[in-house]
Amino acid sequence: MKQALRFSVMGADDNIHEVSIERDANDLGNLQAFCSCGHAQEGEICTHRFEILEGATANIVSENLDDVHKLRDWIRGSDIEVAMQELSKAKTELMLAHEKVARCRALLAKRMLD
Repeated sequence: MKQALRFSVMGADDNIHEVSIERDANDLGNLQAFCSCGHAQEGEICTHRFEILEGATANIVSENLDDVHKLRDWIRGSDIEVAMQELSKAKTELMLAHEKVARCRALLAKRMLD
């Protein structure tokens, strides 16, 4: 039996997109996330799903904001949680790499004036 949380989300293009997070009652560790936007339909990254999964509510226009808290419980222990943790780790590593590049550029600029 499928369980689903559905959200209506205002997109940057002022269109309302439908985001659905689903799981099978017999396999709670596997979540699926769908969106009606063009990017998601083409199998690309969709910010609407990411925002919902990350707990953002600013663009939700449906009346079920409390379901975002329920979704946090669904994510805990799921395959999505593991992927989100890996993404967070990669973002941190990227930020640190950008900071290192900036320091190296500053050092290079200083050396060019020595």
